[in-house]
Amino acid sequence: MAKKKHSNQTHQLTPFEFVKTKARTFPIHKCYINSDWYEMGLVNIIIVRRKPGGSFLAGIYSLETYLKGIIRTRAFANISEKEIDEYLEIIAPRKRDENMIVEIDYTLAHNIIYGAIAFAKTQSFEPEFEFDCTQYILEEDDGKIEKIELDFENNIMRREYLLENERLKKLDIPSEE
Repeated sequence: MAKKKHSNQTHQLTPFEFVKTKARTFPIHKCYINSDWYEMGLVNIIIVRRKPGGSFLAGIYSLETYLKGIIRTRAFANISEKEIDEYLEIIAPRKRDENMIVEIDYTLAHNIIYGAIAFAKTQSFEPEFEFDCTQYILEEDDGKIEKIELDFENNIMRREYLLENERLKKLDIPSEE
């Protein structure tokens, strides 16, 4: 009878598997948001978790809070502090005070992201497919994070305008601007 050969090779996790299985084990380091998010309804949030050894894991969430929820999201499994600063500069150049990025606590970031998703679902929009990965950078939305009531319908005219444009696109009718 032939002997089984044992392999000492360990399974290398894919980036998705790494984020899914490891992200929530790392502590939240910092969270950032554009300072005009509430007035504009366009939000960029960066959640940064500190990994052992000094590198970071980050999730970038671009949201449209008046209608669509998550419009773009991306995970970075191994990023340096310098690279985080570069992303912050791209998202909101420091030369333009009105678009400045500010640090916020995780509870607010969590509530904005999951609140925008919940509101978008009432309008028949689902999160962008990459959220299947980046949701694991966030804490689970299971009630353990304090709930903050945020009004995602505060600008009804803007929301109705966006909703009407979405309807026209589906019908292939150009909107009047």
